[in-house]
Amino acid sequence: MKREELVASRWSLEKAKAYMEPFGVIKGVNFIPSYCYSYIEMWHHFKEEWIIRELGYAKEIGINSLRIFVAACQWETRRELVCQNLDRFLNIASDMGFAIMLTLQPNTYQIPGQTLEEGEDPFQVCYQPSGHDRSWTYKGARIFDCKGLWREDEAGILQFVSEIVARYGQDPRVSFWDLYNEPWEECRDLLEGAFCRAREQNPIQPLSSCWRAWDLSDIITFHCYEQPGKAPHMQENGIHYLPFEDELARATASGRPVLCTECVARTFGNELKAFLPYYSQKHIGFFVWGLCAGSAQYQIPWEWPVGSPEPKRWFQCLLYPDGEPFDVEEIHLIQQFHFTNEDFTPPVSGLR
Repeated sequence: MKREELVASRWSLEKAKAYMEPFGVIKGVNFIPSYCYSYIEMWHHFKEEWIIRELGYAKEIGINSLRIFVAACQWETRRELVCQNLDRFLNIASDMGFAIMLTLQPNTYQIPGQTLEEGEDPFQVCYQPSGHDRSWTYKGARIFDCKGLWREDEAGILQFVSEIVARYGQDPRVSFWDLYNEPWEECRDLLEGAFCRAREQNPIQPLSSCWRAWDLSDIITFHCYEQPGKAPHMQENGIHYLPFEDELARATASGRPVLCTECVARTFGNELKAFLPYYSQKHIGFFVWGLCAGSAQYQIPWEWPVGSPEPKRWFQCLLYPDGEPFDVEEIHLIQQFHFTNEDFTPPVSGLR
């Protein structure tokens, strides 16, 4: 399918709005059970009672949607196990009334030629105290590489997209597709290929991908960890982010339904109390990163010194492992969140 045909194949604005209307206001979390060292582990070590308990916490605090991930490397190597546990999860979550965004992670790979020692747990070998999700590193090598490794198996990635959308594209337990999590600029050709493969399956759900797929997506999704009214931070790897206000302007420009699929970075000033008034006024649903703090240590900032005490103000996550809120005021904000057509005057800030 040519690029022009791919752009033309996305849903009409009217169809996208009509589809989203029954879901109401999306108030979600990126769900990783607290016993997991990363979202990859969820499909390998599926603890049903634990998951049910934590989804119960989510219901209690007003969460109605969940964003979950499936990685290409898992699909290739443990597909039967992934499908078995993903089906179990979809049954549980849909029975509890959650809308599910199924997110694909094409650019996640196992390191070639590296094997675990006998008895070694792949999800614990790289655990370090105060290390935010260190499971991406194994024996000194990066498992996650957006910029290079995907080129080695483009055909495999596109096959992954075809197969998983074919399996779940007519499944009412899945509400939305995020076809490619955070594609880099140089991955645009692969991103287009993923959308093409997904369109061929004619799924009943809308397709989306954050940042690089504004012209391909049925609904618009974006990630934002920036503080309103302040210049954006820059990560160590040199990625430059748009200011908060510019990110929102870009996301809402098409008039399509909009979801912020990753947010909350308290130590950057990206607090619920800071950004929710903007999302309310602009009718943007959201998925907070992290429900219960746990093994992945999402409450720790990305570049936190190893072994240091956790910050007094958590980076991410809403709850302690036992379901107690980290900040009760945040829970009230989530429960009370709604869309409004009233004018919103941003607070004056001298931090830009």
